[in-house]
Amino acid sequence: MQRSSSKLLPAALLIWFVAALAGCTTPYSEPVFDARPPGQTDFAGLARLVETSPDKTLDVVLVHGMCTHTEKWAKGAISQLNDILGGQPAPTLSKEDVSDNQAVIYRSRLAVAGGTVRATAILWAPILAPLKSQLCYDQTNKSEVCVAAGQDQPAYPYQRATVNRMLKDSLLDDCLADAIIYQGQAKNSIIDQMQLALLAAVAPGVSAANKLAVQRAAAAQQSNLVLITSSLGSKIAFDALSKMIQQGDEDAKAAGMRTLDRVAQIFMHANQLPILALADQDLAGKSAFGAEKSRAPADSLDELLNLKGPRFSAKSGKPCPLVVAFNDPSDLLSYVLAPARRPGNYAVVDVLVSNAPTYLGWLERPDRAHIGYPDNKQVQALMVQGHSNPGSDPCGL
Repeated sequence: MQRSSSKLLPAALLIWFVAALAGCTTPYSEPVFDARPPGQTDFAGLARLVETSPDKTLDVVLVHGMCTHTEKWAKGAISQLNDILGGQPAPTLSKEDVSDNQAVIYRSRLAVAGGTVRATAILWAPILAPLKSQLCYDQTNKSEVCVAAGQDQPAYPYQRATVNRMLKDSLLDDCLADAIIYQGQAKNSIIDQMQLALLAAVAPGVSAANKLAVQRAAAAQQSNLVLITSSLGSKIAFDALSKMIQQGDEDAKAAGMRTLDRVAQIFMHANQLPILALADQDLAGKSAFGAEKSRAPADSLDELLNLKGPRFSAKSGKPCPLVVAFNDPSDLLSYVLAPARRPGNYAVVDVLVSNAPTYLGWLERPDRAHIGYPDNKQVQALMVQGHSNPGSDPCGL
């Protein structure tokens, strides 16, 4: 009886697989929009922001999310940005180390329709790598952090189910570890390094090795700025800029405020701010920020945009969203912002998309749901073209 069942198992799996393919759906084959304030779903795209920036030069800073990222990510992110903007020719990148810092920045100048994009990718993963390498012993297949650390360790010696092994190696040991590290004792050190990396990224033409020169150059910049942030990287970037403005020395505050003033749009992929904010609150839901300088605000994005003040549509005079958050509802590590229980005071557009098919209504591959935003053609088109309701104009025009 057992032998007969085992013969039927492959056939049953094949039937299930065929049924799953037949039941494959894409719930958000067309993007769905939500907003705060309600109905205000207009936002400007990169193409228009290039044209309206002083000297038709737009600075775009890319910040990756959790999990190990390398130079390969920086090259790929800038090349993809060039492609979706129709830039010619293929970009060449320069690498810069930041003063007293483990972060690395990669720059490229993109010739696009309507002007120039100065693209900079901040690789912050090396800051966390030494701590994260403590978990290398638990990995069956070693991550790039473990390989780079040169740890001659054998694979995890005990048997794990295949899917569980993959999740432990990647999701826990290589990805969630970043969030644990950041929300712990190392947070201030990470923020300190991210602050200088951010200023170096927005001050092209100045050596990233000279802290004071970077600060003063950042304070003098005029071009519009777009931030494209992902996952945990959004929280780190916003915390860094918020604390720089409110707690930095005179040069840091001036550089931070000028950088914030330049921000024309923020595009977020896989936003995790609501869950990460839980670690910055006491049990009454209050943030320790202000009373205790070692802590970050629970909602650093709200802090930032309150400092900046609202941007208004030239035609309607209504608040114009600076924040556009792309969200796949099946992404386990992403949260919409418009209906959040702790809403910020800033205007935001949530864009709901599907990064991968859903099978029988049961499953969308969790990895594709979380990392699929940059490759999603709908996300790419909206980032370039923006979005407007019929009869209205996109913000920024």
